[in-house]
Amino acid sequence: MAKKRIEWIDIAKAYGIIAVVIGHALSSGLTTHVIYWWHMPLFFIIGGFFLKPINVQKLSEWKKFFNKRIYRDLLIYFMAGIGLILLYSILYNKDWQYLVNHWSRLIVGGRTLNLYTSTFLFINVYLLSIVAVTGLISVVKHRWLQLTIVSIALFLGTCYDKINWLHLYNFETMPWNADIVLIAAFFTYIGYLVFHTNYHWIENPKVIGMIVAAMGALVVLYLNGQFDFQFSMKSHLIEGSLPKVLLVGTIPLIFSFGVMGLSYLTTHFSSSFILATIGQHTMIIMYLHNALLDMTTMAGIDNIATKVIIAVIVPMLITLLKHPVIRNRSLYLDN
Repeated sequence: MAKKRIEWIDIAKAYGIIAVVIGHALSSGLTTHVIYWWHMPLFFIIGGFFLKPINVQKLSEWKKFFNKRIYRDLLIYFMAGIGLILLYSILYNKDWQYLVNHWSRLIVGGRTLNLYTSTFLFINVYLLSIVAVTGLISVVKHRWLQLTIVSIALFLGTCYDKINWLHLYNFETMPWNADIVLIAAFFTYIGYLVFHTNYHWIENPKVIGMIVAAMGALVVLYLNGQFDFQFSMKSHLIEGSLPKVLLVGTIPLIFSFGVMGLSYLTTHFSSSFILATIGQHTMIIMYLHNALLDMTTMAGIDNIATKVIIAVIVPMLITLLKHPVIRNRSLYLDN
């Protein structure tokens, strides 16, 4: 029997992917700073929801995990990357040297991916994180020890500015931005921990109200200059007026859980199915939105709202109407 989808999770993913598109459509500023506090952590948290321990001593268990959680997303990663790099080369009249150079970057990944494939870095870190957290919860049985390990990893991930001792394609980066897993694994594990204990607290209106109030208070304090916090997982940008580990370990969680709570409230509206449908197509939107934003600019469309709508709706319509290789499936859940 197929598992029933949890609607508010799909809606949370919809809010997250819309925030991603808005963040890339806007110039850097206040709105993008706040969006970057939570939009990527939200997806890592959701990515941990349905992780399960496996028997690490059985090769068959790892093969099953790979086939279910990694293989298909890895295949789509390379197929989408090859196609989007080819599209960019056609639109901008690039030569074969450009194609070979950028196709080879798909193997190295990380910050070497740019232009239409700039968001692919998230796929790199996401896949590494679910492998790391699955290994952790399979080997270490005590939850307090698990939490201690990911907390130490988070601390280590906030102790340096960025990798500067390794250069790939003239970028200071590790392959697949593997060092970002120190931060991403923390959020992924929190998602696993919350969902496998009692996640229904997020559906309590009083709790939602308190979290949303905390979100509002943080924004007000930020606007009034009471604290500073800039956070970008892609570039490993962490700047703040308080200890970095404290900021990264709290603010993204508050906003992510707040978005989840608001998503649950959204399910009570009759039009919630629209957002739920968007949330079921986050993968293709994640892959295609940068290309669509660029093409709307080339077409002379300057209105941000119009650009965002096109970048969100067109990928979804491609999946719904064309039934391509990327089927109606979410990258982040397997429920």
